[in-house]
Amino acid sequence: MRRDRAALTPEVRQTWSNTIFKKVISHPLYRHAGEIYCYVSFGEEVSTGGLISYSLKMGKKVAVPKIIVNNGTKMKMEFYYIDSMEELQEGYYGIMEPPAKIKACGKDVLVIMPGVAFDIQCNRIGYGKGFYDSYLSVHPDYRRIALAYGMQCLKSIPAGGHDIRPEIIITEEENYIC
Repeated sequence: MRRDRAALTPEVRQTWSNTIFKKVISHPLYRHAGEIYCYVSFGEEVSTGGLISYSLKMGKKVAVPKIIVNNGTKMKMEFYYIDSMEELQEGYYGIMEPPAKIKACGKDVLVIMPGVAFDIQCNRIGYGKGFYDSYLSVHPDYRRIALAYGMQCLKSIPAGGHDIRPEIIITEEENYIC
């Protein structure tokens, strides 16, 4: 799936990302959220730079993830508030991360999730470290939207009992609601 996504031209990815952006900002989960916790897109993922900037401009509190290493090997993901995209610095695996200034812990939170593959039951395959599953298991009241290109959504994928699904997957083609 990662190879297929990478095979999309940059123009196609940007066009589809723009369509997904418009669908997200018009969705009730986004409109009613006071805080947006959004992944910072990397590589060929659905682009989130515009969504993050727009959310800040609209006065929403925005937080992005940072990977924290404890005891030299144990890693976990936390979200930290940002005021602009310019604050971000290269971090884990070259992904842009916030400085560890103010840890996010708010109300009316919407988490925007990435993923490699999804299915029509809203199961999600991430990148294999379980960062979002671990984080969301501690914050079960946070609302969840995943962003994906339509070609990333399959009829069925394997899922485990510990996997936390998004409530909705927004693609350029359609929305999958679970």
